[in-house]
Amino acid sequence: MQFLPHDSACRATQYFAFRSAALELWGEFGWREVEENLPDDTRATLFTKPPAPIDWVLERHMMSLSEAVFAGPAGRREEVYRHFVATMIDCGFGRIRRFLVQFAPPELLLERAPDLWRHDHTHGELRVKLADKRATVELHDHVHTTTSLSRLTAAEAFRCALSSTRAREVKVEHELVSDALEIRLRWS
Repeated sequence: MQFLPHDSACRATQYFAFRSAALELWGEFGWREVEENLPDDTRATLFTKPPAPIDWVLERHMMSLSEAVFAGPAGRREEVYRHFVATMIDCGFGRIRRFLVQFAPPELLLERAPDLWRHDHTHGELRVKLADKRATVELHDHVHTTTSLSRLTAAEAFRCALSSTRAREVKVEHELVSDALEIRLRWS
């Protein structure tokens, strides 16, 4: 399937991880609050006939879900939203790849990150530079670079995924550099 840049998409497993995390943290009431805060086209796409796990979901719908979680059950509190992202990673990436990464050195996960990205996203280029217990991850040509919340979501997702390896005390910083999202990770 050919996607135009505005049709950037991700695997529907990410939608299910979002849903599972919201239900785990806030129950059905919280998930309904998320649904009520969505734009009409996103609500119609994701709630009228939910996607199958093997489907693709437009990234703009996932970004709308993030905004609805942040404005709704997270109450615009960044710390609460970060906890949601950690739960979402555990419900998605963590469940799917837990056995593979829990004993892996962090460098192995980071080296594989560009391939994992290409498997789960139709657009964007991920570049990783490794140093001693540090890494810089750059995301180019992707819609996640366009809003502060999507940049925070991506950075926190990388921190949480790296925390599932043997890395300890993973710290993250991120910023927009030119048109790329630069995520700096360090660990002990």
